[in-house]
Amino acid sequence: MKKLVIVALAIFTTSAFAYGPGHKGGEHMVERLEKKLELSEAQSTQLKAIFQEQGEKMKTLHEETQSKMNQVLTPAQQEKLAEMKEQRKARWEERKENWKENKGKRGE
Repeated sequence: MKKLVIVALAIFTTSAFAYGPGHKGGEHMVERLEKKLELSEAQSTQLKAIFQEQGEKMKTLHEETQSKMNQVLTPAQQEKLAEMKEQRKARWEERKENWKENKGKRGE
């Protein structure tokens, strides 16, 4: 049981922010690949479709994992997990802001 919760938390942690509002991870990746690999328009379009499809699969897996976790956890544990998620989100936002500030200072 403990191992199941640890594995589920690991999955939850790694994917928790991948689906937030305005998430454009795949688009940013394709933009970088376009520049670095000199992709054709057709290749860019195909890669965007791949990232979209895989993102949807990951989102579905995340939702299934969360549902299964909620079947195992007590309501109090579910609430604590939600708090942990909010704390993790706040730390992520802080790191993201620091990164943006530091990027501007470096002139990138």
